[in-house]
Amino acid sequence: MRAIPLLALTTLFLSALALSAAEPTGAKVLIITGDEYHKWKETAPFLKKLLVKAGHTVDITETPSKDLTSDNLAKYDVLLLNYRDTPKGAKDNPASVWSDANKTAFLDAVKGGKGLYVYHYASAAFTGKSDFDKEFEKAIAGGWRKQGNHGKMHEFTVTVRKEHPITEGMKEFVHGRDELYQNSVMLPKSQVLVTAYSEKSKDPKNTGKHEPVVWVSTFGKGRVCANVMGHDLEAMKGVEFQTLLIRGVEWAATGKVTYALPESLKGKK
Repeated sequence: MRAIPLLALTTLFLSALALSAAEPTGAKVLIITGDEYHKWKETAPFLKKLLVKAGHTVDITETPSKDLTSDNLAKYDVLLLNYRDTPKGAKDNPASVWSDANKTAFLDAVKGGKGLYVYHYASAAFTGKSDFDKEFEKAIAGGWRKQGNHGKMHEFTVTVRKEHPITEGMKEFVHGRDELYQNSVMLPKSQVLVTAYSEKSKDPKNTGKHEPVVWVSTFGKGRVCANVMGHDLEAMKGVEFQTLLIRGVEWAATGKVTYALPESLKGKK
């Protein structure tokens, strides 16, 4: 009499196990890189490590010319740009250069609903006058473009400006030694979530203003999050940057955030 319930219980357990194995919980992320300008061979694996630890599935392409196709991009929930189109990058890694077909596939993917996370110097990519360059600026919701600048690397205070799933519950913090991007373009649809104070006493090039460092927008059906912090591994080691990265990627992929805020980042209720 006891064998039947036990068999049923075992079957139920195995079915649940198979279901959980077939349905991974995290997002599928493609890190697009390959341009040596900002040491992508160091930063891309570090970004992958952070996201995999948070439960996501992550691939890296250092050959966008081969991998930015409609069929390949369809496999992913969110595209993470760790890329800038530089002459040196094109010379050192010709396979990193985007063809017209690659550019079309990228824009179509985001318009169609793929999330987009713009990391640091990627907001300075494709700043020419072509139709694609203009659409790219709309897709990434602004950024460095041609008029951006920064002074010497230094610590700076970061302040949350807007309640949003990415920043919910987060308090002000001091970010470690990094480049502080200034004079970034903000498009009308862009919502600035986080700013950093550009203190003139730390560098005469600083503006003495609060500069946008994290913002969100949409491009077609795609959700877009940009974070211009994180110049190098040192600048990415803080839990604050890592939390904003992980939450931003999840929001771009799904429209919600489940990644818990560390206790050290929680503000007063």
